[in-house]
Amino acid sequence: MAAQSTQALLATELVPSGQLVTFTLDGVEFGLDIDRVQEITHRTDVTPVPGSPSFILGVINLRGLIIPVIDSRNRFHLAPQEPTSKTRIIVLRLASGPTGLQVDSVAEVVRLEDHAIRETPPLVAGIRAEYLAGMVTVGSRLITLIHLEKLLESSELTRRADFDDLGMAGTFTGAGDEAGETIEEDGRPFVTFRLGSESFGIALHDVEEIVELPPVTKVPDAPDYVLGVICLRDQVMPLVDLSEILSIQQGAMERKRDMVVLLSFGAAKIGVVVDEIQEILRVQDEQVLPPPQTLSEAEREHLEGILLLPGRMVSLINVLKIITGDDQEKIAAMGQGLGLSDTRVQETVPNLELVVFRLGPESYGLRLHEVREIIMVGQITPVPRAPHFVDGVLNLRGEVMPVVDLRTRFGLDRIEATTISRILITSIGGVFTGLVVDAVDEVRPVDLHRFGPPPAVTAVGANRYIEKVARLDNSMIFLLELQQLLTDAETEQLQGLQGRRNRTGEP
Repeated sequence: MAAQSTQALLATELVPSGQLVTFTLDGVEFGLDIDRVQEITHRTDVTPVPGSPSFILGVINLRGLIIPVIDSRNRFHLAPQEPTSKTRIIVLRLASGPTGLQVDSVAEVVRLEDHAIRETPPLVAGIRAEYLAGMVTVGSRLITLIHLEKLLESSELTRRADFDDLGMAGTFTGAGDEAGETIEEDGRPFVTFRLGSESFGIALHDVEEIVELPPVTKVPDAPDYVLGVICLRDQVMPLVDLSEILSIQQGAMERKRDMVVLLSFGAAKIGVVVDEIQEILRVQDEQVLPPPQTLSEAEREHLEGILLLPGRMVSLINVLKIITGDDQEKIAAMGQGLGLSDTRVQETVPNLELVVFRLGPESYGLRLHEVREIIMVGQITPVPRAPHFVDGVLNLRGEVMPVVDLRTRFGLDRIEATTISRILITSIGGVFTGLVVDAVDEVRPVDLHRFGPPPAVTAVGANRYIEKVARLDNSMIFLLELQQLLTDAETEQLQGLQGRRNRTGEP
């Protein structure tokens, strides 16, 4: 009964807003309810605080408010990694006050359509289930929800330093709730992005989603600034290039044009292509300056105001006011007409949930229920006279199990483990076994209609282990027949190995 009630839990309980801010850790996608996000900012100078818990990087000064920053990698027991240009700090609204969470990168803002919560395996990308609230489907992606309340439920916090001298004791103890409420109510959130060398902002309440740029289809007789139409989860919508409307010069900055901000446009939607999503900021009215008088009247009408930030100026715009009346009707008709025809042919298709991993350049998959957990490559103890494809044994929380190198099994050259190498824990012939792979890419549902018989030859000697092949738009996934990885004789060898190691390891 407990399992049924967990699976029946709706995302509306964990994500009341229906929108997720997604971010990555070790290449895996996670999500947070957008209403719990105060803003997203570039990694700025973090001041260490002596005596603070190990997972606290330090504090940042956010417009006069001192906020602690959690190192998500340390908190979730992942390998440390130096910050990059994509590293972001997500400022969260927690009961204890505003708190920063440093992540590898922030991906998108997406809207939930399937509100069913799927249970998480014991580990996702090395993160224990205690920090995970479940998984939700967005299109063909499976996004793992973070259990925010677990971030600060730790006895380590009781050993924190005295923060009174920094004027931030309330941030940790809950005395800052009043300040937190003030920030939540004061100001409007904006999504800021780059076009060429200039920065712009759109009010977050106008934004439906932020996604990577999908394939674009040209449309005849469209305005010059309409690049074509895109299809997102069976909804077709026009794609607008603001650079054409606003006459943005490219300058020295490279045009990436790889992200799309989706906006409601009457009964339809439009996509706005941008070069880079920069951050989500909460802006107070007094911070917004009026448009410069040097601009023409038409240019001033496009702007809601100017925001001055360190090192750059952000022009706050209302995209729907920029598009002229005649073009508004044409663009809305493009989205509505194509969207309706797509809706008519939309139908529900069965999916197969896969854990997708890599060996060299090729992608392989195991059924999600076949994978007990996914761990980083740790200490593996060699075993004399073990089969050549067995690296040795590992001790996983007191359970000793053999470890198979899939590269060797498939006839590939053996390589040294890297920071992205992983071990998939699964059961083969009743023996819990670790499978060493080059990397784990994602957990995703794949339409069963995309599966077909395997090709006669693949790049590795794995044909007899391949059950089916999923042919995607730009790639293929080889679905492994797990029970074919070992012969009966090899299974018996591993059973004997496991039994022998267990007996010797007993206290």
